[in-house]
Amino acid sequence: MSPPNIIQGGMGIGVSTWRLARRVAQRGEIGIVSGTGIDSVVVRELQEGDPHGRRRVLAEYPDADIAEDVVDRFYHPEGRAPGESYDLVNMHGFDPSIRSQRILAAATFTEVRLAKEGHDGLVGLNLLAKLKRYTLPCIYGALLAGVDIVSIGAGIPMEEARQIPKLAAGAPAELGLDVDTSQAPDAGGSFTYRFDPADVLDDPPTLESPLFLPIVSSDVLARILDTKLPDDHVDGWVVETPVAGGHNAPPRNKNYAEDHTPLYDERDEADLEAVRALGKPFYLAGGYGSPRGLRFARSVGAAGIQVGSLFSLADESGYPEGTTRRLIRRLHTGDLSVSTEGRVSSTGFPFKVLTAEDTLADDEVYAERRRVCDLGYLREPYLDGKGRLMGRCPAEPVKTYESRGGDPGEAEGRACLCNALLANIGHAQRRTDGPEPPLFTGGDALEDLPLGSAEDPQYDADDVIDYLYGEHTPSRTSADSSAQAPRPAPAD
Repeated sequence: MSPPNIIQGGMGIGVSTWRLARRVAQRGEIGIVSGTGIDSVVVRELQEGDPHGRRRVLAEYPDADIAEDVVDRFYHPEGRAPGESYDLVNMHGFDPSIRSQRILAAATFTEVRLAKEGHDGLVGLNLLAKLKRYTLPCIYGALLAGVDIVSIGAGIPMEEARQIPKLAAGAPAELGLDVDTSQAPDAGGSFTYRFDPADVLDDPPTLESPLFLPIVSSDVLARILDTKLPDDHVDGWVVETPVAGGHNAPPRNKNYAEDHTPLYDERDEADLEAVRALGKPFYLAGGYGSPRGLRFARSVGAAGIQVGSLFSLADESGYPEGTTRRLIRRLHTGDLSVSTEGRVSSTGFPFKVLTAEDTLADDEVYAERRRVCDLGYLREPYLDGKGRLMGRCPAEPVKTYESRGGDPGEAEGRACLCNALLANIGHAQRRTDGPEPPLFTGGDALEDLPLGSAEDPQYDADDVIDYLYGEHTPSRTSADSSAQAPRPAPAD
């Protein structure tokens, strides 16, 4: 049987929720949850009174001690008091803390397990290759929950592909770290992040290895991964164009406008025939979220399309209802536009931003926000003058960043995505000078949003899927979708 036609894209922090992924999987397509910042999402939900039943799922987690510890520390039966700040999960270091690894694995387990309840459809986990400290514990927690697919973008996930089978076998895994050693030039050797399932469970079980679908921006990268990895390590591709929401690949020509907007050209267009020739299913992402896009994808031999932005505003997404309605209405009235920002993300990758007032896209709001780095997901590793492995982020206070060996010019225009994206989903940290401001992202396709209206600014995941199929919605259900995993198959 053919693979599903639609992948619901992974959008973090907390936009691609278990509710969204579950509904998409129930329709026979591929639902994806985001692993980015999932430990913060879970502990903040617990502090809000546990509205989605995380405690019930944690009770099923095989590492009972850490599950109980998380609940005891973070669960507030009555929720937070008005104006009360969230208690933060300890920052995940480059020299891994076993306790933080255990919390991260448990949090991911709850998200995947909730997404998989009540159906036999396909559920995947999306991660960013840039966030290497989080990748292995997240994947392991997802494996324990029976995740079907792992999808990784924002980098070249070569090592990750090799480590997934190790984790499934209960064996230790590690990822190399790109460490700035300029302050400790005599430091030798390589640096790795290590995770051992035996640190989580006394007797790690052998688990089923999920399908691996890397997100690539070019046929060149797909060919590199296909050549250098064993055949059973990559099961297909998601080929993403620069108009996709969230992080984009930098332009291959390395050209940027004066305002740091990336300037793409024909070199950033993937050779789809070359991807097809690799003989594995592939999906097109970025600007293909329409019936025409799906038809085109099928016409060039793709299994289908990955769609993120349309799903981000569906009722089942992680955005609060008031947020989605406000964004949908303003998109239809033309009060919002999509901008590709070359500086805002501390990853160094271009980032799609909705130019909404009262967010960090507003220059006044950006200027007034006090720079704080208390979550640290995007911190980059470096060795200080004493040879200690530390982290820094260009979105932290400029003087702090400079004191840690960072170039102050790199801090210009950076926004704290960690705090902003949590604010997007209703979990803004409260500070003495007010709540953290949000920063919304979305693909270029949102400027011509085909769903909802200014008068009725809402729609759900079913509406998105029905729209993508046009007048014909396949009768496939989750009951038979388990046999439709995207294994290599002849293209149409």
